[in-house]
Amino acid sequence: MKTYSKALLLLTSVFTMLLLSVPGHAAVGQRIGDFSLLDHQGKHHQLSWYSDQKAVVIFIQGNGCPIVRNGAPTLRAIRDDYNAANVAFFMLNPQPQDNRHSIAQEATEYGYDMPILVDETQLVAESLGVDRTAEVYIIDPATRTILYQGPVDDRLGYETQKPEAKHHYLRDALDAVLAGKPVAKDIPEAPGCLVNFPARDKAAGQTISYTQDVVPILQQHCVSCHHDGGIGPWSMSSHAMVQGWSKMMKEVLVTRRMPPGLIDPHVGVPISNEADITPQEVQTLVHWIDAGAPMEEGAVDPLPTLEFENPKFTMGEPDIVLQVPPQEIPATGLIDYRYIPVSLNLEEDVWMRGMEFIPGDRQVLHHVIAYLNSPADKAVRGRRDTEGDRDSIGGFAPGRQPDMAPADSGRLLRKGSNLLLQMHYTTSGKETVDATEIGIYLHDDTPRYVMSGAVAGERRFMIPPHAKEHKLEGELLLERDAYLFSLMPHMHYRGRYMSYTAHYPDGTSQVLLSVPKYEFNWQFRYDLEEPLLLPAGTRLVAYGAMDNSAQNPGNPDPTVPVRFGLQTKHEMFFGFITLRYVGDTPESILGAEAATEEVAGL
Repeated sequence: MKTYSKALLLLTSVFTMLLLSVPGHAAVGQRIGDFSLLDHQGKHHQLSWYSDQKAVVIFIQGNGCPIVRNGAPTLRAIRDDYNAANVAFFMLNPQPQDNRHSIAQEATEYGYDMPILVDETQLVAESLGVDRTAEVYIIDPATRTILYQGPVDDRLGYETQKPEAKHHYLRDALDAVLAGKPVAKDIPEAPGCLVNFPARDKAAGQTISYTQDVVPILQQHCVSCHHDGGIGPWSMSSHAMVQGWSKMMKEVLVTRRMPPGLIDPHVGVPISNEADITPQEVQTLVHWIDAGAPMEEGAVDPLPTLEFENPKFTMGEPDIVLQVPPQEIPATGLIDYRYIPVSLNLEEDVWMRGMEFIPGDRQVLHHVIAYLNSPADKAVRGRRDTEGDRDSIGGFAPGRQPDMAPADSGRLLRKGSNLLLQMHYTTSGKETVDATEIGIYLHDDTPRYVMSGAVAGERRFMIPPHAKEHKLEGELLLERDAYLFSLMPHMHYRGRYMSYTAHYPDGTSQVLLSVPKYEFNWQFRYDLEEPLLLPAGTRLVAYGAMDNSAQNPGNPDPTVPVRFGLQTKHEMFFGFITLRYVGDTPESILGAEAATEEVAGL
């Protein structure tokens, strides 16, 4: 009897394990993690951002599937009926054979007029338990719990169609959710085209190697910040450390918080400093983490052997080192921007080729923007009433590389010039003093070219309370031919996204950069791989949006309107640009300044 009971118990356990391993089984009631995806038009969506909705509906889409194509009109009709009830509708494509371009083509051809989330890593589909296309999921966005999994209705089958549906499963489920009632449990499986998960299946049948597969990815994308003395909050110094932080690693990967500075890779000009982790690399890391983040038995951990020099100044010894007056930072609270003048003490005109900031306390210094106040500014005094119009010559933010001009290019620092630093601090839980240093690198000889800064921005706006997507745009008209070198979006806590588009004089246009998920904590400057010639008459337009809602976790107060201003309680919308005007030489710049001073009577 005991032997029989043990055998029955073993058989039951094996059956249960097999049942739970079946893709798509028992998803209802499961709580999934937050996730971020771009849709087929490049717009960013995050599940937690829809926490103000009563339900989120996700329909699994796949190109070429007849049941998807034939079922889309019914789904669209349901969407139209329930939009007013605060239900958000999406399609999700996890098919490895589809890509954003082909998905967009299918959407146009078959009239899919709702966002199609492109699940390139298939990790969202895995978390949902997706098995086939045309499956529908209802998710409670507040708790991220799956409330329903099944078909839209029973009208469509494999190579069969009924004139009308007899059972309206999705409508019935939505009615139950909106009424606060349980969703019916006797729901049949949805007919649809099977989804292949090659990376998941490979990981299940073949162990991912920590030393051979995982560590190379960490070395390429992570350890440059996450090492002893680096800017990362913890050090990837050993397998034990990585394993201990692995669940957090998965979360920041799936929500696209890491690597920072992610841009839309499907549009824009090539960027030299793009955070280019691939979907395949993310799959490898997450599948390894889901397996327990193991290190193979008997292996030697490569991470402790990695060495980092951590030089104070990464570009070598500066020609000038400036000390910023020490700043006392309280333990808690919000700190307004501080504007700190720093004298350059220049005895003659010099040409700057680079600038680097060394934070005194990285935990509290969020960013610095350095503006140049030169004697020539007196000629235009009264016309520069905000920092957005000033000449920004360098800056610092977590992860931002030092500012270095292209070869044989520089910026003029006139004798008698000073810096005005905009310094933003955040508190860390303890009182501290920040004593930041500035390293300035000079040309030995006069450079051939002169670099310039410009901005496509907007200052006259009011963001209404609770606005989730208040759109803004700023424009810069180039009156002369210029070469474009870098782009840097700048907003405050309510910044949601920003892109740059060049509208050329011949009527054509080109998207240069899209940052679909702007992060105030990372003020990145995106450098072009090659300078881009922009002819005179080009309009550089920054398009973006502000999120003044409670769904924005960084929003200080969603109940108040927000206007332009210098402090973080206000907002900014600036698309900073680094360029070089054709014909700008040291001789032409000095001559123009002399003429301006003569006209101004200086």
